[in-house]
Amino acid sequence: MRKVGLIPAVVALFLSGAAYGQVWAEYENRQEFFSVNFPGDPVRTETTFRTSKGTALPARVFTAEAPASSITAGKYIVTVVDYRTAPAELSTALDDAAKIILARGESKYDGIEHTEQIRSRRLTVETADRPYIAEIMAHDNRLYIIEADTSINAVPPAQFQASVQILDAEGKRIRYRTVGSTERVR
Repeated sequence: MRKVGLIPAVVALFLSGAAYGQVWAEYENRQEFFSVNFPGDPVRTETTFRTSKGTALPARVFTAEAPASSITAGKYIVTVVDYRTAPAELSTALDDAAKIILARGESKYDGIEHTEQIRSRRLTVETADRPYIAEIMAHDNRLYIIEADTSINAVPPAQFQASVQILDAEGKRIRYRTVGSTERVR
């Protein structure tokens, strides 16, 4: 009799384990100095980013997808562009990346923000069937392009966008006291 009660418990445990594999989790990358919530482990690819001056810079793209059956269905992407060989071009990096995103469709929002007091640019661009939500940040000779490509019916990707953190060499979140300052909140 007790074995019959144990079977549903084992089945429930097995199914909860499978569902847990699709849960959003924090992803930390200390080599690229960022962390973000992804819907699973991201796939890393290498690419080249071209600045407005034509400089080719190495970039790493981290992509994770939420299944089509999920309420957060879509593709979630963090691109990190290495500006160490072209630090003088970092001043136009936010605008260079924004032009690429804005070319996808109709701009619904385009604003300068300050995430953790680090200057950033947030964008929402819509096409007929999908919105693109993006945040672009530049810090320490790196450009971070954070994008959510979801369907028009998906839940807005606030969890993804709000989870972005720039990290220091020790893996700690960087938060400055004021915009443009080097004094950090500890």
